[in-house]
Amino acid sequence: MTGKCVCATILILAGCAGAGAQCPTGTLAVIVNRSNSTESLSIAQLRRILIGDVRAWPDHKSMAVVARDPSSKVSQCALSSIARMSEAEYHRYLMSAEFRGDEPMVIQTVDSDGSAAHVVAGSAGGIAIVDLSSLPSISSSVKVVRVNGKNPGEPGYPL
Repeated sequence: MTGKCVCATILILAGCAGAGAQCPTGTLAVIVNRSNSTESLSIAQLRRILIGDVRAWPDHKSMAVVARDPSSKVSQCALSSIARMSEAEYHRYLMSAEFRGDEPMVIQTVDSDGSAAHVVAGSAGGIAIVDLSSLPSISSSVKVVRVNGKNPGEPGYPL
């Protein structure tokens, strides 16, 4: 390889490694309906929820996944940090699951964190991922769930 190719390769790899940096930890929060008994979820559990492998809570209530529109920073960060997929990969994954004969996953898409909180508050099985900065205005209507045993803002919080 020439020096220029090596430099270009390093820059490309550095850019790819930095792609996740656009979603710094400590920017997202998981909310559920206030009646939900779940207090904490692991990243692995959240991933299984997002990809449709888990569709009911331990008390057998159906989950109602509420997501921000795919173009939002919240949606993109949630998919990259939890599902480890881009929006296009996620869409393909859900479509291939349906093609394999799995029951289609129903996700209600909303345009704001306030709308997500409103839908979650009105659905016993509701769950959504929102921007941490919106919690002060929505937290009275929903419950914030710990992730990997940590509350948003605590050291080691993964989202």
